Amino acid sequence: MLPPKINTVSKNGLSLEYYVFGDGPIDVVCLHGHGRSVEDFEFIAAPERRVIAIHLFFHGNSYFPEDRIEKLPLQENEFIALFNDILEAESISKFHLFAFSQGGRFSLCALPYYSEQLLSLTLIAPDGMDNRSFYNWSSRQKWARILFRIWEKDPRRLYTYSKIAVKIGIMRPKVKSFVREFTSNKKVFRRASLSWRAFRELQPNPSKIGLSIQNQHLPFRIIMGSYDQVIRPKQAYAFEKKCALKSCVVEIESGHNFFKPTTINKFIHLLPFMEK
Repeated sequence: MLPPKINTVSKNGLSLEYYVFGDGPIDVVCLHGHGRSVEDFEFIAAPERRVIAIHLFFHGNSYFPEDRIEKLPLQENEFIALFNDILEAESISKFHLFAFSQGGRFSLCALPYYSEQLLSLTLIAPDGMDNRSFYNWSSRQKWARILFRIWEKDPRRLYTYSKIAVKIGIMRPKVKSFVREFTSNKKVFRRASLSWRAFRELQPNPSKIGLSIQNQHLPFRIIMGSYDQVIRPKQAYAFEKKCALKSCVVEIESGHNFFKPTTINKFIHLLPFMEK
């Protein structure tokens, strides 16, 4: 396999970097999870497929201005405009959409715009299924964003609070471990804080999503890890119900780290563009 082509689209001070693996006739557009990379999707590259993997803002060389985060966070139409430019630049008409975790939030927002062009939508443990969850609701509260900006200077303070939250029963131990991972490195935590605050107005609409899928008879699959304590299967089943859909959720034996070779082997056969 040749090295990927690396391109960037820019508009109104925002930029999205993306990698293109291969040049086959089947196009698969991919969006990675927070703290991950486009390289997660190399495993699906093949002579018959062209993989267009997009770096989310605050990852790779994609750019969103930090001075906008508080007064004007990312708007859905801004992402769609850049996504359109990628499709145009790569002459993409029909395509599969494949996303993990935070990339799922972007994909769910994009779905109503591209339902007629989509060949399938596959999400792995997607963010954005519950706009009212504490995680998503709190990002829209100014006091919470102020706290995170304070914690950016010393993330260990948040981990201390998470240990207290576990003791009094308002946080699951596995979530505390997740918090520890993000607070152990100041740079890692800052990127998490920037993303959490900047993406707060990206709120997928279950009604529009459900109608788009039904009207286009779109193959739609949500792959969840049975042991995932970050984005749990019950959230996917609740989202499926809100969308008025059935039999979209598939569980595999996994936590939230889906891109280990042993875990990939558990779901690769579930990807519609891999099925033979």
